[in-house]
Amino acid sequence: MSLPLFLAAVADPALHAQENKTTIMVLGIAIGVGIVYLAIRQIFGLGSSSSSSGGLQGSSSGFNRNGFRKAAKAAGLAKDEIRFLEEYARLQKVGNPEFLFRNPAKLDSFFRSVFKSIEQYSENEPAAEERKAALFQIREGLNQAQNRIVQVSSTRQLGRNMPLSFLVKGEESYPSTVLAVEAGGIAAEPPKDPYGETIRLKRGTKLTCYFYGKARQGYRFETRVSGWELVGSREVMIIAHSDAVKALPARRHQRKESKVPCTFYRVAVSVEKIKGRDRQKAKVEKIPYLGTIADISAGGLGIQTSNPLQATEYVKIEFDTGPGVQSAYGRVVRMNRLRSSGGIMHIQFVKITRRSLNAILSFVYGYTE
Repeated sequence: MSLPLFLAAVADPALHAQENKTTIMVLGIAIGVGIVYLAIRQIFGLGSSSSSSGGLQGSSSGFNRNGFRKAAKAAGLAKDEIRFLEEYARLQKVGNPEFLFRNPAKLDSFFRSVFKSIEQYSENEPAAEERKAALFQIREGLNQAQNRIVQVSSTRQLGRNMPLSFLVKGEESYPSTVLAVEAGGIAAEPPKDPYGETIRLKRGTKLTCYFYGKARQGYRFETRVSGWELVGSREVMIIAHSDAVKALPARRHQRKESKVPCTFYRVAVSVEKIKGRDRQKAKVEKIPYLGTIADISAGGLGIQTSNPLQATEYVKIEFDTGPGVQSAYGRVVRMNRLRSSGGIMHIQFVKITRRSLNAILSFVYGYTE
């Protein structure tokens, strides 16, 4: 626009008003386009960082990388494990990593979120199963480290309502519960027979007791029945304190009690000579047996059944802990006969797929609930 025309426009109020109206209209359109553009970026995650194998999206704002690495290293994680968790910590904007690794509930929530992110953002199922396996390896390692720290040395450290089991010489194991811990002894739920009647153990009867403390660390102690007391209308068994509580060998895997139905098949194993060498041959028998998984971990499971197999026998198990039917092969390492009927087979896995193992650990840690 030339200077004369510009001066004329300034002098003409109508033209000036028209240009103001046009300017406001253009500005409004520009603002509207900008809002729509930002909304599209927000919905589709444009411009955010992502992982090639996990497809992660999110901003690193609020994430303390150096603090996370330091806290993770102090917790006992290796460099590759730290790098694996770091991208998810950045996604979740973890700002206080020291508190994260010190607080079991917070840490479990973090791992649960990582598991969900893996399921949501992984590019395919094999990649997802690989990342889940890496996640659970870290989770189990942290549990083992915690087991080595938490220790109980005296029964005076037991808490009310703690599950307890005791073994009477020549008898089976009885489940019980700690009702109270006093200076004079432990008040425990008395044992019951298969009909629900109280079994009155004599004063002085020797007991071998087992319980689990924090981080599922197992303990054992020897004691005696001190007597019986009546609390209101309830009769309880009193057992003597022990200051010689011994930690059982730490379990490598987190274990969860359950009542999941399962089907199992006996696997017949024979030895054949092939080119002068002994080779094992396994054949799954077609007869199915029903059972209930009493407890399960990444290392094996316990099955209560009316048709238990004996120790050293091999078995194929089919079960569903949530995401579909899984299968595994195992070896019976111990069989405890039940007084009522049948028994409990304690089975160690000898062959299991990564997918089935991840499904078990998802169930154990409650990540699929």
